[in-house]
Amino acid sequence: MTIRSIIMKKIDRGEADEMVIFLSRDQGWLTGIAKNSRKSRIRFGGHLEPFCVADLVIRSRQKDNMVWIDESQMIKGFLGIRDNMESLARASYFMELASVFLPEGQPDPTVFDFLEKFLENVDQSRLNSIEFLVQEINLIGLLGYQPIFHSCPVCGMEFSPQSEAFFSPYAGGVCHKDCLDPSSTVNIRMSPATLAALRHGLNSDSRLAGRIRLSRNAQREIRESLSAFVRYIRGQDLKSMRFMEKAGYM
Repeated sequence: MTIRSIIMKKIDRGEADEMVIFLSRDQGWLTGIAKNSRKSRIRFGGHLEPFCVADLVIRSRQKDNMVWIDESQMIKGFLGIRDNMESLARASYFMELASVFLPEGQPDPTVFDFLEKFLENVDQSRLNSIEFLVQEINLIGLLGYQPIFHSCPVCGMEFSPQSEAFFSPYAGGVCHKDCLDPSSTVNIRMSPATLAALRHGLNSDSRLAGRIRLSRNAQREIRESLSAFVRYIRGQDLKSMRFMEKAGYM
């Protein structure tokens, strides 16, 4: 069986084999063993590199939930991602998001297509900071955890131009001050200007979102909100997120 896949990572296994973790369009997340892949240039030839899109020839294994990978053919290499540390960090973060929130073996062609397009844009250095934030919100939504910015998730009311707003990871969106859970200690203030610009970015065509200008303060408010939300729904840190924060890419 041949399946279109995005390679997340590969790990040496023994002297010649590699264990490959990948997202397939038709079968979801899978883990495969590429037998003799480090020696066979004919069947693999470097076509199992992280973040590339490849057609993998697979078959089931009897003893576990993994699959055999018999052949691979690279479709899109995205070499530019591996040549730039920030691009590599962004790609790693999005793939990790998908890996922890999309159950193994559950196919989602929409998520697959989104990630393929995202990797293409990162490879060609097309995403600025606001586009990256918007794409992050979109991916979180596709994975089933859409944060709410257009109205308060508690009372359902929209925000007046000057009303105070706070992002609540617990509520899953931006809340009025009076709607916050008093027991929650993680609420990030979001200024009216930040909230308005973010809503505009989410409502815009992806090609227009990059033209929106955000102050450093606005970017910080959105970044802190998304990071707190991901940590809340995950219940712990993501390695790629922690790396991006330390490196200053977030």
